[in-house]
Amino acid sequence: MRDPETGRYQREGKWQIMIHGESYKPIVAEAARKAATEVYNRIMVTHLLMDESKPNRVGGAVGFNVRTGDFYVFRAKAVIVCAGGASHIYKPRAVGEGMGRTWYAPWSSASAYALPILAGAKMTQMENRIVLTRFKDGYGPVGAYFLHLKTYTENAYGEEYESKWYDQTKEMVGDYIDRHPVPTCLRNHAFLEEMKAGRGPIRMVTKEAFQDPHKETVGWENFLGMTIGQAVVWASQNIDPKHINPELTTSEPYVMGSHATCSGAWASGPSDYAPDEYQWGYNRMMTIDGLFGAGDTIGGTAHKFSSGSFTEGRIAAKAAVNYVNDLRNEQPRVSERQYEELQQEIFKPLETYRVGRNEIVAGTVSPSYLLPINGLQRLEKIMDEYVGGISAHYMTNEPLLTRGLELLGMLKEDLAYLGAEDLHQLQRAWELHHRLLASESVTRHTLFRTETRWPGYYYRGDHPKLDDNDWHCFTLSQYDRQSGEWALEKAPVYHIID
Repeated sequence: MRDPETGRYQREGKWQIMIHGESYKPIVAEAARKAATEVYNRIMVTHLLMDESKPNRVGGAVGFNVRTGDFYVFRAKAVIVCAGGASHIYKPRAVGEGMGRTWYAPWSSASAYALPILAGAKMTQMENRIVLTRFKDGYGPVGAYFLHLKTYTENAYGEEYESKWYDQTKEMVGDYIDRHPVPTCLRNHAFLEEMKAGRGPIRMVTKEAFQDPHKETVGWENFLGMTIGQAVVWASQNIDPKHINPELTTSEPYVMGSHATCSGAWASGPSDYAPDEYQWGYNRMMTIDGLFGAGDTIGGTAHKFSSGSFTEGRIAAKAAVNYVNDLRNEQPRVSERQYEELQQEIFKPLETYRVGRNEIVAGTVSPSYLLPINGLQRLEKIMDEYVGGISAHYMTNEPLLTRGLELLGMLKEDLAYLGAEDLHQLQRAWELHHRLLASESVTRHTLFRTETRWPGYYYRGDHPKLDDNDWHCFTLSQYDRQSGEWALEKAPVYHIID
């Protein structure tokens, strides 16, 4: 979006260039279609292929067409993962028939993380999930209201509340509370504390701004670019923001490296800025040779949002081309055995359902298989109760996390018995596989970091304060697919700019 007077792009805060959300995806898709030699659409990529002639090098990817069931093998010298982050790993506030009503896209099934994790790539900051303050029940955006309409929040009694929690928050996090703008998680913290003190609901004061016809128009049109459903929710609940200040809520946690958090794969930095130990030849390449990423996939680069993510994608693409050119005639070796074994694994839920469907004892319950929706609900319940979800007020501790890992391990064993009635359910089955692997990564990282660095996103009840002496660092993990073991370590933070 351009300023009509200056012609310059408008910014939403410091970081994000404003976009027309309702037009953004078709525009990007059209550009991709024109740029690509061939586009393969509706392919659920389930696994990456590994080079058998050289350790730690990618060799392609496999997946299936969710409409035809055709199996696809992509051999490649370089692979760029630009999949979505993780929603629905935690139980959402909207359940039952409304369970698809989440803030982050419900189809973001953690493939951005599961694909690199399975390949053995190092991940970083996976504990750094995000919780968002949004309009209640519809998850409509609040940032544009604050920035452009100059709205503000108040408690149920019309009082400003954030300053009440300043001293308590400073005791937890020190001088970070004095940063400008105040970090999002700390504003969340004040919101949550005010609710627990019994002074909710928290409302956005819109009645003043909406007296201005221009601001009223901007307020309604803002939902066109992000959450049209919020306008429908307000209409169904007789809420006109011109006359009623609407309620706010905090969301369930999400894992998404493109927004305000740093979760994702550990990638090589740019040669002109990154410290020597944080670059290994090609910008945006993970610790697996030839494996690149952008957007949600790459960690350690928060505040990318839309404009930053497509910029990172361009950087990754150029770096991948350089990598391929440097290989010259060298080709990764991928045997038929490798992808044929994956093909059997991928389609197994269809066979499991076909064999076991006649053993149904009641409704859709069978002793022979687990449906993807039931597995997803188990996953969301575990993460919610043990890894700091909404029902626990985002609180966890070592005993809870340890038990959560035990339950995730049991669920992982049961996924061998997933049953899929059709291709759509087969897609759901592999989304569940990806979500579970990402959830285990989140849980292990949360257990590893013994502090509360982001109050308002999650809390370690056994380590309730921020600890810069021991934990002003990145956390790194690496999964060994053969043994099922995880290795975790710290990596230093270098402040390139003040």
